[in-house]
Amino acid sequence: MKLIGLIGGVSPESTVIYYRLLNEAAQARLGGEHSANILLYALNYGVMIKHYDDRNWPRFIDEVVKGGKHLAVAGVDALVICSNTTHVAADAVAEATGLPVIHLLDCLAEAMDGAGVKKPLLLGTPVVMGEAHYKTELAKRHDGDIVVPDEPEQAIIGQIILDELVRGEVFDASRNKLLAIIDRHAAAGVDGIILGCTELCMILSQAHSKLPVFDTTGLHAAAASNFAFEGK
Repeated sequence: MKLIGLIGGVSPESTVIYYRLLNEAAQARLGGEHSANILLYALNYGVMIKHYDDRNWPRFIDEVVKGGKHLAVAGVDALVICSNTTHVAADAVAEATGLPVIHLLDCLAEAMDGAGVKKPLLLGTPVVMGEAHYKTELAKRHDGDIVVPDEPEQAIIGQIILDELVRGEVFDASRNKLLAIIDRHAAAGVDGIILGCTELCMILSQAHSKLPVFDTTGLHAAAASNFAFEGK
């Protein structure tokens, strides 16, 4: 089993989910009392959200690179950035460390291709939905028409993520707001739902929609586990 380095903390809530999923995957493969070989570098969410709010991407990326370097020195075999938004730093981390970065968008694109999805609705932080980086990088990997919510919907989704989910708060009323947004876009022809924020799996799942739901947290953790055991 290879040693996986997690760059987490953005937010701590989703990092816990990665840790649990990786350990569950190791136990499923090996049985008994086995668990995953993991090293975690947890970024300070308070520092990171300040850089996020300021859109200070150089400082934001520097913090992520620092985490990757610490894990590289510690001897990990590959790196996992436990956040959709924080993948803005993925290329810089790979260049700075020389290590494989198991990229969330690679496994997302593979899953959507396998499901034949061509017009997915992207839910995530306002940066993921509203700025170019995430959508541009996904378009390099997936031949489809990525749909984003309109600005008022983005504000609702951002508030649910950044004011509730990152604090571990999950409300039925907020889920209903998200489902209303999904239903509106489903009626307009989207054919899949991307949970493009690692906290969104706390409030939405496949059980909530007839459309294919792509849980990036689960997909990413599964890809990390596959690398740990198979080197892929």
